[in-house]
Amino acid sequence: MDRRGEAHADSRATRGDPRTVFDLEFHLDDRPCAFAAPGETMGRTGVPFEGGGVFQCNGKAIAHFPFRNGEVARGAAAAAGISTVAMQRPLIRKLRQGTPGQLGAISCALANAGVNILVQYSDHHNRLVLICDDIERAEAANTDWGA
Repeated sequence: MDRRGEAHADSRATRGDPRTVFDLEFHLDDRPCAFAAPGETMGRTGVPFEGGGVFQCNGKAIAHFPFRNGEVARGAAAAAGISTVAMQRPLIRKLRQGTPGQLGAISCALANAGVNILVQYSDHHNRLVLICDDIERAEAANTDWGA
């Protein structure tokens, strides 16, 4: 799904390819225990999180979590009454730990390609996870970026 909640046309299947990761975005109430719902839901259904981040904005908690199988995670959330705002392929890159300037180089390369970074977090493998406004253009701009 894209930022407007519409189905996202994707050249890769939403399931089956173990290398493909999908970011699911959830909007949660900004209150104690709201964050527990996705965690408990995925735990009960055996769907593992691959990382993620939660950010507070305008009275809502905006959660981004990567999953190996986006459709299964989205289905588990829906069955528990948790609405998925968006499901999209993120740009994921391993950084050389301790090497300064990599995030700047990546950001500049994407900006030069006309790509806007919407969300940034990391996964359980210490990789940079970026949600961009144009994943195809972001992947085409992929260079070594000093990594």
